[in-house]
Amino acid sequence: MAQSSTPPLSRRGTPRPARVGRPRGSNKEAKLARILLEARRQFAEKGYSQTTFKDVGRAVGMTHAALYSYFSSKLALYVATLAEAQNVLLPEYLRALEECATLRDRFRRILMVSAAAADRDATVTGFLAAVPIEIRRHPELLQELLKRDSDSGIYRALINMFEEAKAQGEINPGLDTENLITAFFGAALGVSLFHYGTHSATRLTDAMEIFARLIDSSFDRSFGGMQPVAETEPGSESGSKPESESGRRRTHSVASAASSRRKE
Repeated sequence: MAQSSTPPLSRRGTPRPARVGRPRGSNKEAKLARILLEARRQFAEKGYSQTTFKDVGRAVGMTHAALYSYFSSKLALYVATLAEAQNVLLPEYLRALEECATLRDRFRRILMVSAAAADRDATVTGFLAAVPIEIRRHPELLQELLKRDSDSGIYRALINMFEEAKAQGEINPGLDTENLITAFFGAALGVSLFHYGTHSATRLTDAMEIFARLIDSSFDRSFGGMQPVAETEPGSESGSKPESESGRRRTHSVASAASSRRKE
């Protein structure tokens, strides 16, 4: 008697339910990329406080519990999202430092590649622009970031750019590097953030080109001979407090060093 080729029901078992959070045919790396992209969008649009694991998971087809297999907390998700967003720009920044010889050319290249990245995905601007504010509001973010390698990435690249410009005599070596980063990139970030916030119909690269031209026109007139800003007492008007003797000596030394470099 011929035997049936179909195994008994007991051997076949019951159909297994689909695995939550891991669609068939997908891999962990692809899913992680989707999570970080969605997290960046939500952090940019809603902020750190209003973004939840549940919302991010739902947007990528995962349960709240499944998302914990990737990140232990929302804090960990935010830090990973920041690292991923920086990695969008860092290779271009490093390429600008390598291929461009002057601060003027490097700064212009960085402005334009940043704008181009934002035109491709506006959440890059929205997320990164909000990071300083989020750190201010949520000290735990800063504490977590300080545990990591704070001397790598975009900020280190910017420090190197300005330090090299000082060494080459492009800008006054007495100017504080942190203030230079704040002034240059704070202004550029303002252009990006205003464009993002107003849902402008134009490309950010067009607006950034105008800003880059303004900076270009300022290099020769201002930055080479710009002197350090004198410190003032809280509550006093800027520049109204006489400079101390030690301050005069420090400023004189900086000016002398800059003058010697120009003569050399």
